[in-house]
This record gives sequence, structure tokens and C-alpha cells, in this order.
Amino acid sequence: MDLEQAFTGIKVLAVARIVAAPFAAYQLAMHGADVIHIENPDGGDSSRTSGNLRTPFHDARMAHNFLAYNANKRSLTLAISTPAGQEVFRRMAKNADVVIENLKGGTMARYGLGYEDLKKLNPRIIFCSVTGYGQTGPKKSDPAIDGVVQAVSGMMSITGTPETGPLKTGSTIVDYTTGYAAALGMAIALFQRTRTGLGQAIDVAMLETAITMMGGEVLRAITANETPPLVGNGSGKGAYVSNTYCCKEGHLSIAAGAFSRREKFWKAIDAADIPRDPRFATDAAVAKNMKALDEEIERRLATKTASEWESILNEAGVAAMEVLPLARAVHHPQLQHRKFFHAFDDSGASGLPPFAVPTAPYRLSGSPAKIHSMPPRLGQHTDEVLAENGFSKEEIAQLHASNIV
Repeated sequence: MDLEQAFTGIKVLAVARIVAAPFAAYQLAMHGADVIHIENPDGGDSSRTSGNLRTPFHDARMAHNFLAYNANKRSLTLAISTPAGQEVFRRMAKNADVVIENLKGGTMARYGLGYEDLKKLNPRIIFCSVTGYGQTGPKKSDPAIDGVVQAVSGMMSITGTPETGPLKTGSTIVDYTTGYAAALGMAIALFQRTRTGLGQAIDVAMLETAITMMGGEVLRAITANETPPLVGNGSGKGAYVSNTYCCKEGHLSIAAGAFSRREKFWKAIDAADIPRDPRFATDAAVAKNMKALDEEIERRLATKTASEWESILNEAGVAAMEVLPLARAVHHPQLQHRKFFHAFDDSGASGLPPFAVPTAPYRLSGSPAKIHSMPPRLGQHTDEVLAENGFSKEEIAQLHASNIV
């Protein structure tokens, strides 16, 4: 029998937009939290219409980026930049457990809605701020987007090849990992509150998250004052048979850097002669002839497709996977077996074409992550949420008439 979900009964006010903070709140929503996604009445979260691909989702203000991490939430429109909107927020915060926001640093405090303001109304409140550079320091008020954080963190400097120069990742990876960091911070604060009865402020920075994601490379920079070279799909100096190779059809990523893995690899591709070749017989020789080694490996791999080699090498105990285009990767049998995606396929109920959203990349045996409702339409739950927070029908009507909600 399933246990009650971890965050059942927890109320979250999410003044969140784009990726990092909404993704963080999504982690709580999948585990039972009641997340109120607070949006500007004039257009809402910009992720609702982000991207250049015009689709029925985009036209419905439910673009792919919004759908991906806003299931299980309720949407309330609120002009939080106005005194009346700020008063509505204060009334809601009195009974909330968590506030998460990713406005420009200092904005919530300027509205009179910062942690120091809200804890006077609710000492149990947990206040999580997500910004590019944190709430303190010389860049605390500077705007930040994932790509520029990848640049300033040094992440781009170790991504790419000597020919391409620095590259950012294909996904906004720092946004997503910052969301996980914020979710962990909120979970820790909620657990701590069970011991003390008190909330606290959480200051999450994208820059620090990006640095955290490069542990070994960061230590190399600190201790040796050295930036690792650009190695593309390889693993750098001293590591070989650890690259992406062309096959008869497709590309194959192989990780056989350890001697024992290489021994298995040579046997699996029937290439026992390669390690006996004087050019490749020692690590020092390989370092001088890496390009020739890769060419020799690709010549052997050209006899079969990447998919065929994947099966052969995995059976032999060598880590190797075909490089899949994302449109194929999302249908991988492993993901299907694990039921990783939650499908919304009732077009009549949703008013949208069928779609599916990622869930959680971990499995809890007693209280698993669950999706129970589709991402909300803009302002879909405004009146419902206000009524739950003690607003009368007359007050709600006045807020609508004044364009506060």
C-alpha cells in the first residue's frame, strides 16, 4: 500500500517563471504539494508562448516549455507589482508553507514581500529565491540566462573542440539543475521545520550550481590553475577508446577507457592486433597516435551499424550506446518499461493534442511521484484559490474589476 505523499498538505506560492523555479516547484507538486503558480494577468508566464515553433500548444498559450514542468499545479493570476496585489499575496502567505520566486534579485523585498517581511506574518514560512548569481555580491542584481551562466561559470570553456571553440549545451542544463538544487533546499528546510517549527530563507544561485556540476574539473582549476582542454566527445589526455565513432550507419559512443574494458572491446570487435601494433602498444605511444587509433577503430566499426555494435558491445561488458536523435530517444524501450512519461491523451478533456510529460528520475517504493492533473490554463484556478484563502465573492469580483487578478 502506498504511503501518503511526502508533501501532502504543503502549500506553495510560486512566483515563478521560465524554467528553474517552476521546475523546482514541480518536484514538490509531484509529491503532493499544492503549488499555486502565480502569473501576471497580462500574459502570464512567458514560457507559455516561448520558442519559435508554432504549434496548437503554442497557440493555446500552453507551449512545450510550459507543459514540461507545470503539471499538478494550479494557476492564479495576480498583479503582484501593485499594492492591492501585494496585499492579496500577504493574505495568502499567512497560511502558506513555502514561497519560491525567481524575480530579479531584491524585487520581492521591494514589494514588501521578502522573507523578512513575510516571516513577521508567518514564522513558519520557507522562502526560496532562485537567481543567476545569488542575493549578495557584486552581480546580485544582474540579469542571467542559462547560456550566459554557462559562459561565466567556465562550463563553456570545457565544452566543444579546438575547431569549434567553446560551446554551450543543447539544453538549458543549468536551469534544470538549479531547479533540483532549489527543490533539495526546500525539502531540507521543510524537514528542519519539523524540528524547530521555524521557516528560513533559501538563496539559490545558478552560477554556484553550474560550478557544483563540474567538481573534478573545478578542483583541477583551483589546485593547478589550469583549464582542461577541449576534447569534444573524447575523455581527454590519457583516456582512449572513450569517444564517439562513426559506424556503417549512425554513431556509437564507447566508454572503454579502463584497461579491462579495452581488453573486452578488442575481443568483441575482433581486433586483438590493434593493442599489439607498436603505435598503440603503450599509453605514451597512443598519446602520439590518437588520431590514427580512432581511425583504425572506425575502420573496424564500419562493418556494422551503431545499433548492432551497441548490442554486441553491451553483451561483452563494454559501455556503448548509439547516439540517438532526441525524437527517437524519448521512445526508448527502457523509458517505456519504466513508465517515465505521463501521457495526457484525452484531447476532448484537455483541449490540446495528445502529449506526455517527464516525471521523476527516481523511484520511491512507498510514496512515488504522481501526476494527477495537467498543466493549468492561465488563471484557471484564480477564483478557487482566492476563495480558499478567505476572499469573499464580492472581494474576488472587485479584484477582477480592478485588473488585480
